[in-house]
Amino acid sequence: MKLSKARINSLEVENKDYCVWDSTLPGFGVRVRPSGTKTFILQYRNKFGRLRRYTLGRVGQLTLDQARDEAIRLRGGISLGNDPSDARAQLRQGDTMNDLADRYLEDHCEGRCKESTKNAHIWLLERYIRPKFGARKINELTAQDVATLHRKLKDTPYNANRVLGLVKAMFNKAAQWGLIEPHCNPALSVKAYRERKRQRYLTPEELKGLFRVIDEQERLKLIDPYQAGAIRLLALTGCRLSEILTLEWDAVDLANKRLLLAQHKTDAKGLKAIPLNEPAIEVLKQLAKTTKELAEARRRKGEKVVDNPYVIAGRKDGTHLVNLQKPWGRVRKAAELEDVRIHDLRHSFASAAASAGIPLQIIGGLLGHSSPQSTARYAHLAQDPVKQASDIIGKLIWT
Repeated sequence: MKLSKARINSLEVENKDYCVWDSTLPGFGVRVRPSGTKTFILQYRNKFGRLRRYTLGRVGQLTLDQARDEAIRLRGGISLGNDPSDARAQLRQGDTMNDLADRYLEDHCEGRCKESTKNAHIWLLERYIRPKFGARKINELTAQDVATLHRKLKDTPYNANRVLGLVKAMFNKAAQWGLIEPHCNPALSVKAYRERKRQRYLTPEELKGLFRVIDEQERLKLIDPYQAGAIRLLALTGCRLSEILTLEWDAVDLANKRLLLAQHKTDAKGLKAIPLNEPAIEVLKQLAKTTKELAEARRRKGEKVVDNPYVIAGRKDGTHLVNLQKPWGRVRKAAELEDVRIHDLRHSFASAAASAGIPLQIIGGLLGHSSPQSTARYAHLAQDPVKQASDIIGKLIWT
């Protein structure tokens, strides 16, 4: 007889286990235990002819249709030589989330991801994922587990979504590596929070005030010349922070007033040329002068001097500045711009260009955008030609 919900509900508890089989799907049935627990099962013979029973799930946790569909799916794999009981046993003895994280960083990120991307993954893993899930077996992690962590981070939706995305990517790789079944990614059903892209543009007056504060803080030695130079270049070129901090003198082409970046976010497109305006050129010349003066001072002291290839030199010989957050924090506080992030200097560069009537296509070239969509966010800041025409007519009529 074919199993039905009514028939399953009518099965009575006995003193020992017994099974009731479905007449339409060989091996599919329900096991009733003396405790009253009813479970869907699949009985089959593996490729060696051994009789096996595989538990699909408890009645109530799985519907009859879900259990039947899973039994049909598993029978297809069994006919190809797969043994779901062996696969489950291997998973129970298998990798933990810490193991998966280590393999993801080594086998996937190494050589494929930018260093900044890899570091961001490491930060998310160490801050959120490893402390919560590190010791758990990957096959034990449920959608509810992932949803709970995601919900706990709701006050920082950006971090919550980055954690969700990383867990999803790690499990996608786990499926590719054969560690889990392809349909067993616990992050797939968790919905990301809506993110509002924060846009803060400095006005011309705010930028002038910012440059005054940088000059003053450098004069008072609250920030060093390289920290000051980095902030100035970020504001004057629209470059990303990583592009300025890792900028090498070999990439500075003052003769043609440009930077030629080999490593950048769109490096698949080849070298990225950044045009230099006169203020940016003056900043670079001052940094070159500072580097030369510091080297000469060390030579006079009899100290060994190591040529540094980086424009924004770090504290150790031959290195570049790694972190600009502390000096930037001092500067923005003194300039009363505490809501401004370093990346907002790039947005402000673009907004100034849009407000000056420079076409979006040109702005995209200045910023090194690989697609027009990236520049479209500044469209609302561009001067409206119709409004400009109206202003001109108004002046003619009024005067």
